[in-house]
Amino acid sequence: MNDKWYELDNAAKIFPPTTTYYDPKIFRFSVLLSENVNKLNLEKALNLTLDDFPIFKSVLKKGLFWYYLETSDIKININEEKTSPCEKLSSPLLFEVSYFNNKINLEVYHALSDGSGCITFFRVLIYNYLKINYNIKEKDILNKSSEYEKESDSFKKYYNPKEKIKIPSRKNAYQFRGSWYPEGKIKIISGITSTKRLKELAKINNTTITGFLIAVLIKSIGEEMNYKDKNLPISITVPVDLRNHFESNTVRNFFNVTNINYNFNNSDKLEDIIIEVNKALKNNLTEEAIKSKMNRTIFAENFFLIRLIPLFMKNIVLKHIYKSTRKKQTMGLSNVGIIKMPESVKNYINSIFVFNSTDAKELCICSYEDRISFNFSTHFLNNETEKNFFRLLSLYELDIEIFTNEIYGVDNYE
Repeated sequence: MNDKWYELDNAAKIFPPTTTYYDPKIFRFSVLLSENVNKLNLEKALNLTLDDFPIFKSVLKKGLFWYYLETSDIKININEEKTSPCEKLSSPLLFEVSYFNNKINLEVYHALSDGSGCITFFRVLIYNYLKINYNIKEKDILNKSSEYEKESDSFKKYYNPKEKIKIPSRKNAYQFRGSWYPEGKIKIISGITSTKRLKELAKINNTTITGFLIAVLIKSIGEEMNYKDKNLPISITVPVDLRNHFESNTVRNFFNVTNINYNFNNSDKLEDIIIEVNKALKNNLTEEAIKSKMNRTIFAENFFLIRLIPLFMKNIVLKHIYKSTRKKQTMGLSNVGIIKMPESVKNYINSIFVFNSTDAKELCICSYEDRISFNFSTHFLNNETEKNFFRLLSLYELDIEIFTNEIYGVDNYE
């Protein structure tokens, strides 16, 4: 194949220098099907999908000033799942596909794509598999964008260098403490409930599903905090999909983050937390705030002197910035939203899950039909936040199924 290379987009630049054994910057989409997976048909579906997404055949390369992506002809193998979720990829390629019984997994390195971009790839992969496996004749078109649109760097397209840059000051936030699972393993704790019922609860509380779940998460964290820790704010980092605000069909990273802060000196009542979360979301998600945040994150990259600094020095600076930023964040909550599939394949799909690797604790959420999944990933043996979260939701008479992965030598979540 002809080698093709791409500069890393603005959001991707932070991932290579901050990737570690404990946080390999991997996220996973998993689908549970009605029947066990046929490996041969999954391989056919993957090859068919990659024809439409050639950028997924990239490897990460190191240049003098920046990392970059380069297309590769490395053979892609699909294997039965044998590792824990969100571990380091075993191939130089920046994604892997695996299966186990009736489950298909897509794991992706964050420098390649974000949640929305991977949903696009994942939907096409699963559709192609089901179409091949069940000889489905319908020709649904899941993605109409061109190769150019999929590979485009939308940050460059919408960056406005004339906008004045304001960098707000933020306090350090509450941090989780305690022992970790052995060997840096990540514990996954997932719950599934009714999307419709949760939407009704959010409406009753005058908020959105995301706003309601952020508030429940904040209260869940607060219930395990020591009295002296309550002087510190809880800061929930929430990714914002910029495709919802700018026209873009890229499958590369095109997001920024907003931080929802809450201090328990105000109140520990859920209704009061919801009011504050709603205010923060309203203020942080205005068109002006989103454009300002995007331009702020791109400004440094385009500063002439910074561009001339060698990569090894940039890595030192980026690691320092990342560590400083992490002190101002308690944990992340990412709601990738509704994952839609064509009518022709819906009967073959049960549930869809999304997970993220983390250097502490993370909550990822997605919904398919009337099943919404909450997926915690954590290094900590202490799972009180997760227990509190599901316990609070159960008070609203939500019927929640809970699953967890097994980490040998450590008691499972109960």
